[in-house]
Amino acid sequence: MIVRLNEIPLREALHFLGWRGTPVEHGLLEDIREKARRVIEETEPRVLVRRFSLEENGTLCGTTFSPKGEDVRRMLAPCREVYLLAATLGAQSERMLLREQSLGAAGAVLLDAVMSAAIETVCDRQEERLRLSLLEEGKHLTDRFSPGYGDMPLAQTNEICAVLQAQRIGLMVSQSGIMIPRKSVTAIMGISDAPVQRRPSGCEGCSAKDTCAMRRNEG
Repeated sequence: MIVRLNEIPLREALHFLGWRGTPVEHGLLEDIREKARRVIEETEPRVLVRRFSLEENGTLCGTTFSPKGEDVRRMLAPCREVYLLAATLGAQSERMLLREQSLGAAGAVLLDAVMSAAIETVCDRQEERLRLSLLEEGKHLTDRFSPGYGDMPLAQTNEICAVLQAQRIGLMVSQSGIMIPRKSVTAIMGISDAPVQRRPSGCEGCSAKDTCAMRRNEG
């Protein structure tokens, strides 16, 4: 499914740059806004979502995929169904990054942060659509949990892509485990009959927040 991206939150892009809440120069803000405009105009985000029953042994019905790690298992404990999600900004995002890198490191860093914010926004909006749809069924959605978050192995990215046949939206995983295009996300979300307590957003909700090299500096 193609997703129309209308806005990229400036604050989210700043967080990916390590922003701590201090004043930001006007020129930098304008550069970020310009790159956000380009990402909105030139990329074509795509999303795949599929619903599965959850077997008693933790395996998704009809697959051999079982989420690993205590954190994700704890999140899914009250659930009998799940959604798997894969999302990507598309091949054009890779070309844009490579072109920006050839022009200079500073611009490439800004564009990378804007694209990271963009793919998070795509996922957030898809998650909200699913959440509202489930409410009509009297059901509730857990948080979105991705491989590499907490103690869920990053290697499960490839498993999720295989189950969803993510190549249909142009998303693949290299032999080294890197998603291509790089600005892509895979995740699992639980479906519960009762409301579930949601984790704090971002790094604060992750059990690996004190050791993760990718931790964002929340302001």
